Amino acid sequence: MKGFKTCERRLTHLLHSGIRSRPSPATASIGNMAPRLSDFEKGQIDALHRLCLTPRAIAARLRPRPDKTRPSYKTVERFLKNRGRKRVFKKPGPARTISPKLERRLIRHVITDKLTSPEVRIIAQRRKFFISEKNRVKRLAFAREYVHKPLSFWKNVIFSDEKIFRLDGPHGYNKTYQRTRGPEPAPTMRRHSGGGSAMFWGAMSWHGLSTLHRVQGSLNAERYRQVMLNVMMPWALELPWRLDQPDCPFIFQQDNAPGHAALSTRELFDTVGIALLDWPARSPDLNPVENLWAIVSRRVHWQGRQFMRLDDMLPVIYDCWRTEAPKYVEALFESMPRRLQACIDAGGRQTKY
Repeated sequence: MKGFKTCERRLTHLLHSGIRSRPSPATASIGNMAPRLSDFEKGQIDALHRLCLTPRAIAARLRPRPDKTRPSYKTVERFLKNRGRKRVFKKPGPARTISPKLERRLIRHVITDKLTSPEVRIIAQRRKFFISEKNRVKRLAFAREYVHKPLSFWKNVIFSDEKIFRLDGPHGYNKTYQRTRGPEPAPTMRRHSGGGSAMFWGAMSWHGLSTLHRVQGSLNAERYRQVMLNVMMPWALELPWRLDQPDCPFIFQQDNAPGHAALSTRELFDTVGIALLDWPARSPDLNPVENLWAIVSRRVHWQGRQFMRLDDMLPVIYDCWRTEAPKYVEALFESMPRRLQACIDAGGRQTKY
């Protein structure tokens, strides 16, 4: 052990006072970059490493450079680790072609037009709908009023709504673009392609489904009254309703769309003597016919199926409404107490239905 220490001191003295070499130009500091190891320093590290010294001890024993600095122990450790390997320096990339100002303008353009770029990602759109505090209170009051109604009450209700079918997929399930950096924007819906679409009106009762009626154009108050007179009422009056209320054989449910809530539409129901269910606004989750439409839509576009023409899609919609939808009617009516209780538990906010 004593001879080993003597040999170490002699070797250290030789390294510090024997061979003296000037640092090569490659070792000169460039800006804030650390200088490279010179051949003399590499020889020092090899000699000290043979004495079984640690990288930290080797760095402490290295001869200071002209600028009074020494290589760090990390540099020594990296040299020992990569010794004998061929070092491949990565070539610099192309020069920057746009200024920071132009980059910011491009990012703003992407946010506006929802185009593809490294700044955005594709995500599924949110399916939640906004419920104001006023509507939340009305939803909660409606749920508390009707939550204890028996199934016999709901068997006398007709639930109705409209549905839009598109050639390229279910309406409302398309994707959108969102920035990967910065605050999350408000959810919006914008379709870049898809072609034609078709709107249908349909209704469901405990006793069966109505005729599926295709609406031409937008459903304004005039067209909606024609649907009520020519489609809904002839079908509803043929259903086996209870006989103890001949003046009001059934209760009709509709949402608060402009064509539904128009004064002329309300006067039509008062004239023919049809009672309306006082439906709260922003409540599609309480309407079981919404689930029925979702079932039909998934069947029509099963496994991402798309259509080239409306003439190809329309027969599939009619067939699904006639064959698949009736299987779920009773279960959906039986879910009404659970829907209303879920609305109460959520304080009038949106539910899982």
